[in-house]
Amino acid sequence: MRFSIILPCVNEIRHGYLENILTNLISQKGNKEIIVVVSPSNDRTEQVLEEYAARCSEIQVVRSLAQNRAQRLNEGIAVSSGEIVLLHHPATLLPDRIALDLIDQALISEYHSEYHSEYDWGAFQHSFDLVHWLLRFTSWYSDNVRVRQKAIVYFDHCPFIKRQVLTKIGNVPDLDIFEDTVLSDRLRQFSPPVLAQGKVITSARRFRQRGIYRHAMLNQLLKICYHFRIDPQWLNRLYEQKASINVRYK
Repeated sequence: MRFSIILPCVNEIRHGYLENILTNLISQKGNKEIIVVVSPSNDRTEQVLEEYAARCSEIQVVRSLAQNRAQRLNEGIAVSSGEIVLLHHPATLLPDRIALDLIDQALISEYHSEYHSEYDWGAFQHSFDLVHWLLRFTSWYSDNVRVRQKAIVYFDHCPFIKRQVLTKIGNVPDLDIFEDTVLSDRLRQFSPPVLAQGKVITSARRFRQRGIYRHAMLNQLLKICYHFRIDPQWLNRLYEQKASINVRYK
């Protein structure tokens, strides 16, 4: 089985994760391609990507004029070839070395229930790189309620999807925010998501910068606004607060 890992990037040096992610991806065991789609950046993101691509033939850098993360992911999907597509979050680390084996085990497992003998998509369990009770609770809730009960997978879980199913739903919805929620809504028509055994580690940078409680309240406000169908572009501007986290606004 071949895996296509799609990593969307724009101004990623600020996370302090980019080189760790690339090193982590190169070390993963298995038949894989690593496709990095980068929009014009005003830091060293593009230079770092080219340096790693020069050292590792598995890495392909795609330069893009995409304006948001969904567009970058879709450009990567379009040039990829693997049967399983992993949508990699640009501030998250996969489990060391064995992530692809864990995906394989999750999608084809003898322990699946009689109701779901085969899964079409799934994600890794979640954790943050900062110890705090609210962040531990957030990860627990994300795994056990949002994914297992509501079948909603956020991108910082690094979802993996069978290509044939991803193609049927038209790939990633072109939205500035909550594109992962809409993607989950479409994917669960085929099967519920399966949680792989391993945990990813996501940067808590925005919690550190804005304050843990303040940023948590903002996240909840955004979810309420989403359910009231407020314009996703307006919501993302509120979320990013001029930081250009996922979207390049003029």
